[in-house]
Amino acid sequence: MAKVLFVYHNELEEGFMPASIAVLSGVMKNLNIKTRLFDTSFWRDKYSDLIENDRQVRERTGEFKKVSGFNPEREIVDIKENFMKIVEEFVPDLIAATSTSYEFNSLIDFITPAKKKFNIPLIVGGSHATVYPEKAIGKDGVDIICIGEGEKALAELVKRIEQKRNFTDIANLWVKIFNGMVIKNKVGIPAEMDDLPEPDWDIFDQRHRIRPFEGELKKYGFFEISRGCPHSCSYCINAKLHKIYQEAGINSRVYRFYSPKKIVGIMKKYKEKYGFNHIQLVDENLSVMPFNILKELAELYKKDIGVGFFAMARPESFVAEPEKAKVLAEMGCRMVALGAESGNEELKTKILNRPMKNETLIRAAEILRKEGILISLYNIIGFPTETRKMIFDTIRLNRQIKPDRYSVRFLVPYPGTAIIEYCIEKGYIEKDYEEKRNVSFLIEPILNLPSPPHPTKQELMDIKQNWKNYLEMPEEDFEKVAKNF
Repeated sequence: MAKVLFVYHNELEEGFMPASIAVLSGVMKNLNIKTRLFDTSFWRDKYSDLIENDRQVRERTGEFKKVSGFNPEREIVDIKENFMKIVEEFVPDLIAATSTSYEFNSLIDFITPAKKKFNIPLIVGGSHATVYPEKAIGKDGVDIICIGEGEKALAELVKRIEQKRNFTDIANLWVKIFNGMVIKNKVGIPAEMDDLPEPDWDIFDQRHRIRPFEGELKKYGFFEISRGCPHSCSYCINAKLHKIYQEAGINSRVYRFYSPKKIVGIMKKYKEKYGFNHIQLVDENLSVMPFNILKELAELYKKDIGVGFFAMARPESFVAEPEKAKVLAEMGCRMVALGAESGNEELKTKILNRPMKNETLIRAAEILRKEGILISLYNIIGFPTETRKMIFDTIRLNRQIKPDRYSVRFLVPYPGTAIIEYCIEKGYIEKDYEEKRNVSFLIEPILNLPSPPHPTKQELMDIKQNWKNYLEMPEEDFEKVAKNF
């Protein structure tokens, strides 16, 4: 029996089970492949300078409601040494890792010594490999990368490894052969959602499922109902995904989802097995689902599941079809996260490629709140061309909406996005930034923006730190706070 060791390198937060690993492990189990997960979520590497994770930062700044007594400490370990021990014990036939651009280099750093010592092939998938394939496959230690969705590709790869057959012609895979040469296969047609196996939750540390929601500890369930996004915001990788699939003759803009009967059936089975009392839907845009399908989903969910849930959505959907908010409320939705990003409409149009009026966001929040659904707003600061005045447009928009929860992040221009190309062209970030990164975007901005007209890095950090105060204080006191910077 072949064995696959999955790797989830997670420096930023505990309490999240990626749908990709869960489903891929399910694919392997359906093939009678033994799997194991190396998960760094509850460790802090002894050589890392990252002290706080995302939850701790957001609790400190007031973005999250802290639960008294809940602050799981990360054990300080040597991650490279721990990985070596697991590989020596498990002896996998394949190491399969997923990674964002942020964690890619540290991931490869701790994997490579063990994979070389035991001569085990390494495949890396996820957003970084997909949008920055040349860089990912060029990294020493990486043998294979997967571009796009990996269920079909990984299944075929493991079969051929088990059978000792050539695997250089598998769709979605780039394979390094000799002298650095790479065979680049085009992406294939993704699997239908209903054809995917049930996600494997048993592979994860069950501490992931205990986490706060609005000041209460909940037993979480994580579910993916849909895939795909029709939008092409400059700071998101979706535009690159569209291009990859379109170049292969595949219409990537088609929004795909489970049939309501299939996904609710899985949820019902998992509720009985794992006893969750809250669900986080990891979909990027649940509200794009056609109304008749959403209505069917809501009726089945209310009947068979009946627990509160969190979802993400685009404001435009609720303004165009307000009845969707009512359906979500009847289904049991507790909170919807909406992307504000910026409150300056000109910036949103010219720099973010997201030409949405503030009134659309305000109206969507009103529609959701009328149905009793809490509002979470996602904000980003530190955009190129963004002045201090523009940031306060965002603050004023937040003050008008009065979100029940919010987040404020510094812009991280990901490889493969339009905005990183703009930043490189303007000299705001080095082309090989990912190789030289020595700061966490949780702590400080990473762009080198000229001031003026931009705020300095310290000013951005002070604005972020005082965001909660700005939302609550009289507006005439704004300048008093600024003078204390």
